[in-house]
Amino acid sequence: MISLAIATILSAGVCVYHLLEGKQKRLPKLMSAPLSEPDKQWFGALFYCQSVFYLSTTAVFLVCALKLLPEMYGYSLLLFLGLNYGMYAIWLFYVALLSPPQASLRLRLQSLVFLLIALLAMLSPLQL
Repeated sequence: MISLAIATILSAGVCVYHLLEGKQKRLPKLMSAPLSEPDKQWFGALFYCQSVFYLSTTAVFLVCALKLLPEMYGYSLLLFLGLNYGMYAIWLFYVALLSPPQASLRLRLQSLVFLLIALLAMLSPLQL
């Protein structure tokens, strides 16, 4: 229960960070890049799909933490979302290893947060 509440808080933080930094820094850089219009639209859609994923997983974590969803449904859902966050953490850490040093620290920190969310989300249904 406590682990899921912490995962919810971390996930909400990731969601806010993604929306604020993405809207202010990442998305304008992509839209001003010398890309074709369909590519720009694709990157914009990818940003918003990722935003919906973060928002929906935060909502699922909150619903499960408040026990509004029966445990038999929450069990597999939390394991699935935890594995998603875990795979994303591994991928982000790999990208951090290949990145220049000034971006590497930020990416490694993000990877650590995603790994914490994954572990805390999977800790709840497994009751370890």
